[in-house]
Amino acid sequence: MDGEHKYLFDLQGFIVLKGVVPDEVVTACNAALDRFEQMDASDYPPPLQLGQERSAENLYISNILEGDPVFRPLIDIPEVLDVVAEVTGGPFRLNHTYTIYRWGGGFTGLHMHGTPIIPKCQYHCRNGQMVSTLTKAVFPMLDCGEEDGCFAAIPGAHKSNFERPWGNHPGENPALQGIPAAAGDAIIFTEALTHGSLINTSGRPRRTLYYCYSTGYMPDWGGQHLRFSERIYQDLPDHQREILDLK
Repeated sequence: MDGEHKYLFDLQGFIVLKGVVPDEVVTACNAALDRFEQMDASDYPPPLQLGQERSAENLYISNILEGDPVFRPLIDIPEVLDVVAEVTGGPFRLNHTYTIYRWGGGFTGLHMHGTPIIPKCQYHCRNGQMVSTLTKAVFPMLDCGEEDGCFAAIPGAHKSNFERPWGNHPGENPALQGIPAAAGDAIIFTEALTHGSLINTSGRPRRTLYYCYSTGYMPDWGGQHLRFSERIYQDLPDHQREILDLK
């Protein structure tokens, strides 16, 4: 992780890495996501399940890593792991994965911030070492501009000392900044950052994969059914299984 990225991550709470996912991986992932979009939730292969009720605007599927082997190359994108290793400040693990589809009118309300402190989602920096206890890599599978309801955040909010004075709707937050990204990019952010999305006003679909890396000792998230099955540990090669292991 170079000095510019360190500065920006600490300053903003996020950085964007351009073109780190190979085109063939994006194409293969989209083919699998096509299937799940059309599939009834009762037909998802376990442990995939809805993270929240499906609507006309949003679809959230937990544990997407285990839906198809095509999602496995995203576990260990070198440029992503380089950042995760630096900002975690010690041993880390892939804690959980999910995907969000979004259509016209859909959005994710704002959540998380530096105050009050949430034990599983902390950020601090001491003596030049960042510690982000949960760090997420956002992988757009389609180009996503502001009008498509792209990922959004309040830059610097991971270090805020005061409660956010606005509500959770994107339109209520004047400090909110959209972060457009192309298919193949990765947005990496600390979960302590206030984040969500803009509203999809274009009607074009948004598809995003989330790979969430925690400190090595943090167990599977558990909420929204986010936990790995025993099967994935058996199926992965040693170098990827080690990334999932508790440390």
